[in-house]
Amino acid sequence: MTYDVTLTELASTTTCHQRVHTTAAGIAGAVGRGLQELYEFAADCSATPTGPPQLALAGPLTDGDVTLDLYLPISATPAARGPIDVVVLPEGPAAQTFHHGRYEDIPAAYEAVFAWIREHGRHQAGPPRELYLTGPDTATNPADYLTEVVVPLRRD
Repeated sequence: MTYDVTLTELASTTTCHQRVHTTAAGIAGAVGRGLQELYEFAADCSATPTGPPQLALAGPLTDGDVTLDLYLPISATPAARGPIDVVVLPEGPAAQTFHHGRYEDIPAAYEAVFAWIREHGRHQAGPPRELYLTGPDTATNPADYLTEVVVPLRRD
C-alpha cells in the first residue's frame, strides 16, 4: 500500500482521557473497553463527542506489556472521575497519512510517516496518534476501516 504523507495543522482539542495497561495480545479488547468507558463518561457528563476517538502509545513496549492513552474529543470540560481525566491535546504541525484496512497493517503507515519526517528534516514533538474515522462500530469489513495516523511535530 502507498501512503501520501502531508503536513497538517492540529487544532487544540479538549478530550476525556484514560490510560490503559494491557498486553500486546489484549490491545483490541482493552481499546474497545476503554473507548466504551470514555463514551459513557462523556454521556454522563452531558459532553458531546466532537471528533473521532484516538489512541497513542504512552511508552515503549516492555516484555509484551503495552500502555495506551485513549482520547475522546468532547464539547465540555467536566471534572475527572476515576481513571478518566480531561486533557487538552495541543495545537501544532503534524505529519499525517490515512490507512485504509485492517489495524494489523497500520505499521506500514507509521513507517511512511516517519520516513517523511526524516526526509523533510522535521522533529517529532509528541507521541503518534491514531484517529479512528471508520472502524468496527460502523464497518463490518476490516478492509473498510479508515484510520488517520498523525505525528505531532516541533515548529521549526
